[in-house]
Amino acid sequence: MKKTGLLSLSFALSLALLPTMSSAETVSTTIDSQGNTVDMGHALPQAKFKGKQKFDTPSQVERSTVADVFNEKGNKIDEKSIKKSKDKKPKYKQKDSEELFGLFEGGGSGTGTTEPQATVNSTVTVLVAVDEEYRAAHPDWQTLTTDIVEKADDGFTRDHGIDFEVKALAQWDSNGNNAPEILQDLDRDWNGNGYDFVVGFTRDVNFNSGGIAYVYPSAPNGSAISVNLDQGAQNTWHAAQHEFSHNYGLSHDAQGSRIQCIMNYDYSYQVDYWDQDHDNEIEAHKAWFGN
Repeated sequence: MKKTGLLSLSFALSLALLPTMSSAETVSTTIDSQGNTVDMGHALPQAKFKGKQKFDTPSQVERSTVADVFNEKGNKIDEKSIKKSKDKKPKYKQKDSEELFGLFEGGGSGTGTTEPQATVNSTVTVLVAVDEEYRAAHPDWQTLTTDIVEKADDGFTRDHGIDFEVKALAQWDSNGNNAPEILQDLDRDWNGNGYDFVVGFTRDVNFNSGGIAYVYPSAPNGSAISVNLDQGAQNTWHAAQHEFSHNYGLSHDAQGSRIQCIMNYDYSYQVDYWDQDHDNEIEAHKAWFGN
């Protein structure tokens, strides 16, 4: 573990972790390691129910690639081959008018209208950083976290033609007294290496959130940063999609509004799509990352 000074953040984390929180949030503004002004007060509450640790079906990988593997010091120590998935049937997207049953229980699939799988027209690069506690709990951490990122990108691919491609896997020593401090620790350790996104996975006991991310007002210098707690593969990929969305500048929908969107805390662990306003925002900010 590295030693760092205490960070003075005006961050009401206890409020942010309440499932019944209203749309009014206390948001802390800070400067990241690359000089971006960012908001970081959008801590996702932990899931109410434990999710499955493994996926029932493999994640969809859009293109084969080889990812570099780095140690904590940033030295390349290995490579991991990631194979493209076989073509499969189009994914399903639930109708907005359909009622969700068993909120925070099980998955968010259900029945719905068939959505043709989108053509990828934007590929973004991802460095996955995994802390020591997570690696100790999951010897297969490279495969597991790659699967989580690929599962989280399914909605982006389907609805916006954006493919998240894992290009690096890094060992990370997380440090901090809470979720915001651990987010900033990841930023200091792994930002500025040329990847569009740096996503952390943690089991640090001090990480008191389901996930947290920097929210950017415009295209950032360096990488977009987020961290997700290990809550089982099913819950974690939902959290990762939620936090990637924050990186694109998205805020939350009001709880109690019945807006079925992954950016509404009421549905964050249930659905894999956005409301129309957030879809429009992703399209408007799509050029921030990738090619």
